[in-house]
Amino acid sequence: MKRIIEETKRICNNRKLTFCDKFYASKDHKTIMGEVFFKEILFLDYRDSEAGSNPREYNGLQKTNLEIMKSLLAHPDMFRFLHSGIIVSLTDTVTKDDSIKYSDSCLTNGNQTRFIILIITLLKLYFQGQNLQNLSQKEYQNFVKTNFGDNQKMMSILKQIKPGKITQAISILKGNGKYLKCFNNLKLDEFLNSAIRIQVNLIDPIVDDLEDTKIDAYGVGTLIAEANNDTQKVKVDDIFGNKYKNDLRQFIFKHFSEKFKNKVMIEYRGGEVVEKIDKVHILTLLRPIVALGLLTKEKNIYKYTNHRAPVYALFEKILRVKDKATDTIEAIAKLIPILYDIRVTYVIPQVDLLKKNFIREYTTKAIDGELEETIIQKDIVSAKGDEKLIERIIRKNIGYNIEHIFPVLIYRIRKLFKESESKGEITLTISNADAPKFFKSLIEVIYRKYVESKLGGLPTSLTTLVRSAEFYQIGGEAYISSKYHYDLEETDYIQKNRYIVR
Repeated sequence: MKRIIEETKRICNNRKLTFCDKFYASKDHKTIMGEVFFKEILFLDYRDSEAGSNPREYNGLQKTNLEIMKSLLAHPDMFRFLHSGIIVSLTDTVTKDDSIKYSDSCLTNGNQTRFIILIITLLKLYFQGQNLQNLSQKEYQNFVKTNFGDNQKMMSILKQIKPGKITQAISILKGNGKYLKCFNNLKLDEFLNSAIRIQVNLIDPIVDDLEDTKIDAYGVGTLIAEANNDTQKVKVDDIFGNKYKNDLRQFIFKHFSEKFKNKVMIEYRGGEVVEKIDKVHILTLLRPIVALGLLTKEKNIYKYTNHRAPVYALFEKILRVKDKATDTIEAIAKLIPILYDIRVTYVIPQVDLLKKNFIREYTTKAIDGELEETIIQKDIVSAKGDEKLIERIIRKNIGYNIEHIFPVLIYRIRKLFKESESKGEITLTISNADAPKFFKSLIEVIYRKYVESKLGGLPTSLTTLVRSAEFYQIGGEAYISSKYHYDLEETDYIQKNRYIVR
C-alpha cells in the first residue's frame, strides 16, 4: 500500500502526464491524443486552476456513473475500448515522445470517471487485499488524513469525495454479488496500470493564436470545460449573482451603476449581457475589494483573491450582516468605481504594451544567449537561431493573466485611498498628473517579476504562486521609492472601514 501511495504522490507532485506509448500531436501543437494509465489521472486538478475550471463535481453512483464503475470492475483491461476517454487542458507544457510536463491542469471532461477510479483505488488501499467490509466515516477520514494529509493538492481532490459517497459505493457493491467478487479479486497494481484514452488541449498555443486578446488561459480552459459539461450549467457565479442580485444592485454596485450608466453594464450571470455595450462581470468588480483587505485577515487576502468561491462567500457573509456593517458596505460601493477606473485606465493598456516590449526584450536576450538559467533554454537551443521560432517560445512564456497582476497592484496601493471632503467619492492621494508615471513603474515591476518567476521555473504551479504571500510582496520596494518621490500621503481609510467576516 505504501509503495502505491508514494507513487501516486510522485506523479501528482511531478505535474507530468506519462503516456502508455508515443502520443499523436497535431501539426499546430494545440492537441495531443493518446492513452495514459489510470494512475496518471487520479489527482488531476479540475477547478480554479490556470488551465480553467470545470463546473461539475462528482455526483455519486447514479445511472451512468454506476455503469462506469461496473465496467471498470468487470473489464479494466478493456476499459479504453468501452469508454470515450477524458479531455484535459494543460498550461506551460513541455513535451517529449511519451510525456508532457505542465504547470496547471483542468480535467474538462471525464471528471466523474476519474472520481470512480479514485474511489475504487482508495477502497483497495484501505482493505489491503482483504474482502470489502463496511467502513465508517471516521475510519475513512482518518485513513485519508494519515496517508494523504501532507499533500495539499491531493487533499483538495479527496475532500470532494464525501464519506457518504464512499459508503454509497460500499453499499452498492455489497448488494451485488457479481461486482463485489470483481472488486475483491481486483489487483490494484494491474488496475492502476490499465489504460484510458485522453485528449490534451495545450492552452498556451491556443491563446497565442486567438484574435481576442481579452481572453486568457483561464478563460479558454473554462470555456472548454463548460462546453464539455453542458449537463450542469449552474455555476457558483450564477448561483451567487442570481441570489444576491437585488442586494448587489442596491448596496454594492450603486455608485458604479450611477457613474457608468449607459457606458458599462454589470453581468450577474456569464453571457447574460448581449447588447453592444461594454460589460463587466461581478467577479471582476468584487475581486479587488478582497485585495484591499476590507473583509479578511491579512493572511487570507493572498489565497482568497484569486479564488472564485471564497470571493463570493465573503460577499455573501457581508450582505447577511449589512445592517451591522453599513460603513464597510458603503466604503465598498464607493471604492468599486475607482478600482474599475484604475483597471481600464492604467492596468489594461499598460500590461498590453509591456507584453509587446517584453517579447522584444526577451527575444533579444534569448538570441544573445542571456536566458541560459531559465526553463526555456533547451527550447531556445532547439530553435537553432530561428528568430521567429524563438519569438514564439518567448511569447508563450511572457503571457499574463490580468487577474494575477491587478490584485497585487491594488494590495500595494491600498493606503492611498481617501474620501473627498464632500464625502461624495473616493480618490487617490496621488495627483492626476503624477498617476500615469506612478502606475506605469509599479505595474512594470509587478509584471516583470511575474514573468521572471515563470521563466525561472515554478516550484509548484502558477495558481499556487499567485495565491501566496510571497507573490503579494512584489513591488514593495518600488512602492516605497515612489511614495517618497511623489511625496504620497498614506491614509487609514481602509483600516477604519474594515469588517472582518468569519
